[in-house]
Amino acid sequence: MNLCNNCAIRSRAVETLTKEEFEIHEDNCAELELEAGEYIFKEGQLSSHIAYLKTGLAKIHKKGVKGTDQILKIVRPERYIGLQTILSNKVHQYSASVVEKSTICYIDINSFKGLITQNANFANELILYLCQDELSYFERFVNVHQKQIDGRLADTILFFSEEVRESEDFTIPLSRYDLAALVCATRESVTRALKDLIEIGTIKVQGRHFEITNKKLLQAISKNG
Repeated sequence: MNLCNNCAIRSRAVETLTKEEFEIHEDNCAELELEAGEYIFKEGQLSSHIAYLKTGLAKIHKKGVKGTDQILKIVRPERYIGLQTILSNKVHQYSASVVEKSTICYIDINSFKGLITQNANFANELILYLCQDELSYFERFVNVHQKQIDGRLADTILFFSEEVRESEDFTIPLSRYDLAALVCATRESVTRALKDLIEIGTIKVQGRHFEITNKKLLQAISKNG
C-alpha cells in the first residue's frame, strides 16, 4: 500500500486539492493490485467507490440482450473508471476488468462527492475528463458502425501501437474473442481480417504479439475504412 502523498501518478483533479482536502482523499483511498481477468467492479453491483487506473490496462464491457459481452472501450492508465455511473446511479451499469496486471486505487464515493462539492477546480477537471471521454467514444461509435472489419481492426492495432504501447512492436493483451468484441465482429471475421492484413504486408502477428511492418498502408486502411 503506497500513500497518496508519495504517489507520482496522480490525476490532474487530485493536484487541485488543498492540503486538508488531500488528507481527506488519502484517508478514503485504498490501492490494490489485480491480475489479468480480475474485475474492478461488476455490472449490477451497488456502487460504493470510484476507481482510478494507476498502472496497467482495463476494459469496459456490458452484456447485451442476448447475454453477449460487448467491449465498449479500453482504458489506459491515469484515468478514472466509473464516474458516469457513480455520479448518477447507485448501481454499476457496466463492468470493468483488467486485461493485464494492474494497480487500482479505490476512492470512497461519499468522500469523492464531498470533494466535488467543496472544490470547484477539482469538479472542473472531472467535467473536462468526462467531456473528452465522451467525445472519444462518439468517434469510436461512428467508426465501428461505418467502417469495414479491416478498417476497424486497423484502428485498434494503431490505437495499441500509438496510444497504449508507444511502439510498433508490441502486445495486445486480448484474446481473439475479446478483440472481436472490441471491434464489433465475430472471432472468425477477426481471424480472416488479420490474415488479410498480414498477407498485404501491413503487420506480422504471433499470438498476441504484433509488429507493424507498413504503417502508412495500415493508416490508409484505417482512414478509408
